[in-house]
Amino acid sequence: MDRFKTYKFFSLLFSYPEERESFFKNLREFYPFENLKPLEDLEKLNFEELQAEYTRLFVAGYGITPCKPYQSVFSTEDRTLMGAAATETAKFFELFNLNVENDFPDKVNYQLEFMAFLLKLKEETPYAEDKKKLSLLMREFFKRHILWMEKFADCISENGEVEPLKEFAKMFKDFLKREREIFKI
Repeated sequence: MDRFKTYKFFSLLFSYPEERESFFKNLREFYPFENLKPLEDLEKLNFEELQAEYTRLFVAGYGITPCKPYQSVFSTEDRTLMGAAATETAKFFELFNLNVENDFPDKVNYQLEFMAFLLKLKEETPYAEDKKKLSLLMREFFKRHILWMEKFADCISENGEVEPLKEFAKMFKDFLKREREIFKI
């Protein structure tokens, strides 16, 4: 499995689907799995219903938003936004002169995108010492800022009402388990 594509795919999947054509075009471009059925099932859904599910789960559910896609929410008892995880994530981004404007840096899709960025950087650097440093940085970032996503995946599985999205949550959790083995965490 292409780890870069997998991080990119899940980053895109957990981003709000603004427009049908571009959303599915991007998902297909980075789709890392052999079995296309979950993606095909997702594409069969009424797009407005899919947007409503994203809104209910991740943005503004009626009464409660069960799976706010921010590490701070999942790592603090009072489920507050912009906690220590956001500040720490921003520090990792700043190492590469990256930032997130008009949003919190500990959002699931930004953290996954950053892991994809680090993987691509490691792949493209010709220097063994830089590859080693990037491997250490990826392991540390995974441990501090990706492991929480196992709870996020569980939240989608438990609260989701769209079967393909729930299936992807299981696939995501399996991917995180494999990554945990790679990083020996």
